[in-house]
Amino acid sequence: MSRAHRALAALLAALLTLSLAGCAGSGESGGAAGNLPGGESQTNTQSNSDDFQRNLHQNDQRSGIPRFLEADGGYYFSLGTLYYLDRETMQVTVVCAKPDCDHTDDAVCNARLDVKHLLTLNDRIYYDTTPRSPKQVWSVRQDATERQLVQELKSSEGSSAQSNYDIPIYHRGYLYYISDDILYRVKLGGEKDSAEEIWSPENAGSSQSHGNLVDFNPNAIQYKLWADGDSLYFMANVQTADGTYKDVLFQCGLDGSDVRQVWVTPDKDEVGEWEKTGVSVSQWYVTGGTIYFYLSGGDMWKTELSSGKTEKLADTHEKTQYGTAVFSDAALCLLNDVPKTSADSTEVNLDSALRHYGGDTIFVYNLDGTLTKEIPLYAVQADLGDLYSIDMLCCDGTDVYFDATQWTYRTNEYGWHSGNTGTEILYRANFETGEVYPVIVNPIPGKV
Repeated sequence: MSRAHRALAALLAALLTLSLAGCAGSGESGGAAGNLPGGESQTNTQSNSDDFQRNLHQNDQRSGIPRFLEADGGYYFSLGTLYYLDRETMQVTVVCAKPDCDHTDDAVCNARLDVKHLLTLNDRIYYDTTPRSPKQVWSVRQDATERQLVQELKSSEGSSAQSNYDIPIYHRGYLYYISDDILYRVKLGGEKDSAEEIWSPENAGSSQSHGNLVDFNPNAIQYKLWADGDSLYFMANVQTADGTYKDVLFQCGLDGSDVRQVWVTPDKDEVGEWEKTGVSVSQWYVTGGTIYFYLSGGDMWKTELSSGKTEKLADTHEKTQYGTAVFSDAALCLLNDVPKTSADSTEVNLDSALRHYGGDTIFVYNLDGTLTKEIPLYAVQADLGDLYSIDMLCCDGTDVYFDATQWTYRTNEYGWHSGNTGTEILYRANFETGEVYPVIVNPIPGKV
């Protein structure tokens, strides 16, 4: 039995007692508090910084993928239930302080929070709600007790559609978010009407500030917010002078001042052939005034935003024809993912893949383009059998986290589809050793 299989077996056994471990003891914080940050001895660390946690907010994360939230010594993440992962011991704890709770009843269990994380600050977790309009920000203690409404976020007049909201980000005391194509900022905990409108396409300014841009794509304005130091960034799909729409990165001050175009998705003749159309970048990451970006089927590049100087960092196309990636301040982790319409299909579907082959290797590069590790995922495929997908989540200085999913399709006595059940496993892969560890197994309820 491989080490990965032994680890998975041990994990499955440990999950049988996870509820008791997460809810032992009594009192407000119960036994879980001993495994969670946020007690009186907590000290301010980088995880409690006022700065945007950029490596945990990759620009292509999709609904349903757990978003990590850094805390002292570990991470919070949600799979319908809120968990805390101790980064050193790899112990996973259900964030619930109620004794004898089985974590299945939304009305009873503290940890039943399917949240999109914002930040940890002092001893509280702040998060936004998803199926609600107007969008709200809530907070709980780091043992999930004392749930409190923090604020409602302002929306454009007459707006009620939840889809009009982008995922808010937090940076240096303010929440930044998009509603109906308008960029707002508001103090954390501030009144709804105190939100400032700091940018919209209607007040985009002069052509001098925005180069050759003509119009914002009304059907594909997918703003992605980012913050780094004294700058706020947002990516939007914009029509250029030649009539094509491209992803364009804007930069401004934290108060919305001096909005300017700083980067446009490069054409194929600038960066060589790659599998996308030259409209949208596959993955990007801004740190220290530089955008690092990966072009699926192409290579890894960087552009200095102040000068516009672009440099290829690695010939990643030599490792994979297709791929998905996540960045950190130190590394790019690239999965040789091949999207297909079905598990047994030989036809690659780039634009609207319903299923994925999942990839069999993660390649780790330093941000100077040096390949430092190749991490095989054959054990993951063996664990799950008919693998549905592998989704890259985030990476830090030592590890990359990814989510692997398997679906089992059921048929009735007539051979007709009668529903399906699934299993997803959160994995961690270590940069130095290359070892892959299952973190938690999550059964997916059956669907018809």
